[in-house]
Amino acid sequence: MTADAVIYVSSASDTAVAEQPVAGRPVVFRAVAAAVRAGITRVFVPAAFQHALTPALSSAPRVARAIVWLAAGAPPPASAVLIPATVVIGPSAVAALRAVSPPAEHEGALEVGVALVTAGAGDLSPFWTDVIAGAPVGDDVRKLAHHPAATSIWDGALVHRVTDAASALEAERRLYATLGSAIDTRFDTAFHRRFSKLVSRFAVARGLTPNTITIASLVLGLLSAWCFWNTTIAVAIVGLLVYAMAVILDHADGEVARLTLTESAIGEWLDIAGDTVTHVGVVLALGATSAHVTGRGFQLGVLAAAGFLLSAAVAKAWPGVAMPDRVGSALANLGSRDGFYAMLVAFIAALAVAPLALPWLMVVVAGGAHAYWVSRLLYRITRGA
Repeated sequence: MTADAVIYVSSASDTAVAEQPVAGRPVVFRAVAAAVRAGITRVFVPAAFQHALTPALSSAPRVARAIVWLAAGAPPPASAVLIPATVVIGPSAVAALRAVSPPAEHEGALEVGVALVTAGAGDLSPFWTDVIAGAPVGDDVRKLAHHPAATSIWDGALVHRVTDAASALEAERRLYATLGSAIDTRFDTAFHRRFSKLVSRFAVARGLTPNTITIASLVLGLLSAWCFWNTTIAVAIVGLLVYAMAVILDHADGEVARLTLTESAIGEWLDIAGDTVTHVGVVLALGATSAHVTGRGFQLGVLAAAGFLLSAAVAKAWPGVAMPDRVGSALANLGSRDGFYAMLVAFIAALAVAPLALPWLMVVVAGGAHAYWVSRLLYRITRGA
């Protein structure tokens, strides 16, 4: 498997075009970041791009660690994925190439007018001096792409060539469209992601870190819990809106982390802790309101809070549990935010028209909180998944 990548200049205009901003970073940063996301450990970059990349690298240590600045006399790598400096590309396209032996070429890249290929040291040697100098080598790379022995690779990843400011804006639009998560629900896609992208654009432009956004999401989550504590109908509706804002920020922190390649173990734990504290706080508040109105339900809120804590622990312990069948999919949906929204709406409706039903609703909330982690645990034990 190829472990290296080389950023190359395709045409004479590419050096200037590579500085075009795409989602707050130069397009050449996007090319390097795609390689790093694909598992590339070293990315050889012509020194001509050092000026454009240096500001972005200060906030992206993963990218900075991977870059090897090319200097005169440096030998070519044994094999490498050659990536144009002016392409916004999905990591899976790079990963698909590095999984096969050179020479290999990506069909989708050729279709948009750029060459994304894997080549060996012998293939690189004839024009390696030009690569180091940042001179155009597009014709040489395209010859490798059309090598009779080259393996053609196709995948559905984003491949977009940037040639000017207009195409940079289109690349940004398409890049943001790829920032969803595999666990997004339809409501996430239709509502949360629409607003989280606005937050992400603002955050990247202002240099806000994912952890800062996560903390802001936690603050809103706690404010939402406070709104639901011994609440009235009007304040509970405000709490629902504040909870939605917290979820939007929770989506945005991951988007910013992926855009700037600043994911971290601390950030992952902070995100999990923020989600858990928010949901625990909200269900405790619902129990408190139920007890305030009817004299019953707080203990059920505590029981539900324990269920959310255990669910978070199980999800963290087995994040990759495979539940491919219909039963597994139903169990996975138990932990979705759509269900949590439905619970909040039902609670507000009961508070408005049938307050004596609140303790019974808390029974459902507590049962649902524990059903997720118990079912997932049993699924793993009985089905070995």
